[in-house]
Amino acid sequence: MSTTPTITMHPVTSSQIAAIGHAPELNVLAIQFPPKKNGVADTYHYQNVDAAMFAEFLAAESQGSFFIRRIKKFPELFPYQKLEAAALVAPAAAVPVHHQNRDQFAASLSGREYPFGLTKDEQAAAKSAGLLVIFGVSDDLMEFQGVENDEFGCYDGGTALIDAKGLLPDRESIEDDDVLRDFFVRQPLAKQIEALWAAEPGYSWTYKTDVPHATFEIIEDGAPYCRGIVIDVSDLAPAAA
Repeated sequence: MSTTPTITMHPVTSSQIAAIGHAPELNVLAIQFPPKKNGVADTYHYQNVDAAMFAEFLAAESQGSFFIRRIKKFPELFPYQKLEAAALVAPAAAVPVHHQNRDQFAASLSGREYPFGLTKDEQAAAKSAGLLVIFGVSDDLMEFQGVENDEFGCYDGGTALIDAKGLLPDRESIEDDDVLRDFFVRQPLAKQIEALWAAEPGYSWTYKTDVPHATFEIIEDGAPYCRGIVIDVSDLAPAAA
């Protein structure tokens, strides 16, 4: 069985690098270089590159310079191997700009310690970019920060409904008739965010959703605690009128 991880590749604007990707659970960086004269674009995997370093790489003014100064010069720290063409997963031809922003923001959060929360500046940046950050708190809450600040009770797991207007209220807690009518109007187009408690070895919280998203790792005492997600509200259905 192949041990080559599947890594989503993101095109970058660089004369030296065509695309980069990262597997945070393995600390593996993938770099695809521009095609050579024969049309072949080589891809290499570099070990020991954590999520924080990948976030710096993404945000660098020049990915080419960053790679040479911080990674290529230190092969003993970042051992690498060239992937065989048959093992490669072709990168996407293009990644929407809003998804690049989403992915970069998620990478900047990965590796942070629990208890976790966005700083004031991160909150403002996420809101400005139209991003919603979702993560677990304690054993009974799904936290939403960024475009809106809210929480959803999910002791032992649960499923929240969300659209571009925000988080739908819990159906069982609605008592007002107008709120109930609004709920039933919005519900058909709302997307599900399912909180999974202890569904994966080593994790307290993970999430399942059909909404396109990026992930980030929250750590507690050196071990994974939560795999949070970041979504762009433009990928949510517009709230029904």
